[in-house]
Amino acid sequence: MRLLWLAMLCLLLAACGGGSGSSGAPGDDGNVLTPEPAAGTARLTVGTQGPAADSVFYAAQFTLRLPAGASLPVATGSTLLPEGALVPAVSGSYSGANILEPAGTASGPLLLVNIAHPGGLTVGPLATLTCQVAAGVTPAAAAFTLDGFSARDANGAVIPGITARLTLQTQ
Repeated sequence: MRLLWLAMLCLLLAACGGGSGSSGAPGDDGNVLTPEPAAGTARLTVGTQGPAADSVFYAAQFTLRLPAGASLPVATGSTLLPEGALVPAVSGSYSGANILEPAGTASGPLLLVNIAHPGGLTVGPLATLTCQVAAGVTPAAAAFTLDGFSARDANGAVIPGITARLTLQTQ
């Protein structure tokens, strides 16, 4: 019985395949179908590092320039990022970002980012920004520009020695 089933399976598999569809023409006449590039997502993680692993700050402010081909889900006429586009790493943190300059032909939008926590933050992950990337564009972490970073104490004074770093993840 097993031999009969095995023989039927072999006949079925031998009968399948080969054809090129309903036209009856063999092959694809040299045409190769290439898929269109699809838009993607980039997640940019902003972290901090300081003179000590337990360095504490209460707020951070910086500008972030996205590269050409990167965009943000902003409503028409608005300069504020929607909820969920910028997610603080520490629960209970307040975060906000405002678009200072819209995207141009040579670069993406320029953001002013503020993150604060009333109980303080230690150096490490600060926030994650999710943006869309145009089809065919593959940004590098170096294409994102973070400037003017300042970490502040509970009185609003700048804390020297705490700096920012960027990590990029694309999909």
